[in-house]
Amino acid sequence: MGRARIVPKKQFPRGPCRTGGRVANPYSRPPVYRHSVDRIAVAKGVEATRDFALLLRDERALVISDLHLGFEGALAEQGVSIPRFQRRVVLERLGKMLDRGKAEKVVIAGDFKHEFSKNLVDEWVEVKQVLRFLKDRVTPILVRGNHDNYLATILGDLNLTLHPRADLGGYTIVHGHEEVSTLHPIIMGHEHPAVKLKDELGAVVSVPAFLATDRIIVLPAFSPLALGVDVSS
Repeated sequence: MGRARIVPKKQFPRGPCRTGGRVANPYSRPPVYRHSVDRIAVAKGVEATRDFALLLRDERALVISDLHLGFEGALAEQGVSIPRFQRRVVLERLGKMLDRGKAEKVVIAGDFKHEFSKNLVDEWVEVKQVLRFLKDRVTPILVRGNHDNYLATILGDLNLTLHPRADLGGYTIVHGHEEVSTLHPIIMGHEHPAVKLKDELGAVVSVPAFLATDRIIVLPAFSPLALGVDVSS
């Protein structure tokens, strides 16, 4: 976008300029038309989506990471209270992602839940609700992250297994907190990559981002509450 021009009132023309019977603003600009991009190719058969997911086209699989369900409950145990909206946003994002992606599988590349040391009540509720939502539409595949120490206990009620890795479509999918031995390119999460954008007035916003090379693709966090790590500098 171009720089906004602030014009003091005394600089405006005293009389109206008329064009075709309508008042014309001499400082107006032509309308800007924006085209929405749903997916961008990052490798052959692999696309980064606007839903913070990676689409493996031939496998009809979407890969996401770092949902950190139960984050608000973990903060509450520390005496920090924030509005509890993450589950709603995650379900909305998943629904839109599946509607657009037409996937048959969804791989969660770790940190499905947040609390390290136990399963919070919120996590029991939120994990089950989100996984039931996924199971109604796709096959969920869960890869263990460093926050998922007790996730297997919850998954047992849903007949799901927690995997150390997933090999799919010529890629090895891991969380990224441990070294992995593989001959394939890696898809991982864990790092929460983001870029900081600064406008001309100095306001800064952090935007989730993908990192992609020939050998590794790092996913942004799917959680709306996960702070991104600036990779732009």
